[in-house]
Amino acid sequence: MAYEFDVFLSYRRMKEWPEFVRRHFLPKFDHWLAAELGQEPRIFYDADVLETGAAWPQRLAAGVSSSKVMVCLWSREYFASDWCKAELGHMLARRNAVSRLNDPLPLVLAVVIHDGKDFPVLLGEIQQFPLQDCASPWIAAGSPKAELLSDKVMKLAGDVRQAIERAPEHDPAWRDLAIDEFTGLFHRRNPPAGPPSLGLTG
Repeated sequence: MAYEFDVFLSYRRMKEWPEFVRRHFLPKFDHWLAAELGQEPRIFYDADVLETGAAWPQRLAAGVSSSKVMVCLWSREYFASDWCKAELGHMLARRNAVSRLNDPLPLVLAVVIHDGKDFPVLLGEIQQFPLQDCASPWIAAGSPKAELLSDKVMKLAGDVRQAIERAPEHDPAWRDLAIDEFTGLFHRRNPPAGPPSLGLTG
């Protein structure tokens, strides 16, 4: 079994961030990564799935386990999401399993879209790209901020290409691990309702 995607895009689906991703970040990232790869990139981008949907765990598992690298958009909201932390944790576990000692593969690249001061200290060794000064859902096309965003995403795409080229051979076992992780999380967050009470006492 081979990889289905080059990149898994991990971001918090909250407030206006999905709009920023859809209208501003993703088109530029897709453009510049295509230029770097010399072909259409395969990006797993889950735009409209509700986190409470029954198909959510399987869809995430299929995406993250069959992607070469992860690009995650970090904000405080990102680390408040169990789903985002599970996506990131899965890819970091894979990286740790396949990397050589003192030479971790760059399977995760982080784009900082807000904050940046209160992220977990243990994630400090992940390559980070600061976009706080141009990450806004309300950027006007052709504005200086839009141009700045394009320039920064162009540089990101170059590093993502290098990470893709270094991706390890795909392991089909990753899918089963991801399914177990995400279905377990789904059931913890959405426990089945107990039997109806009959209102009887003693």
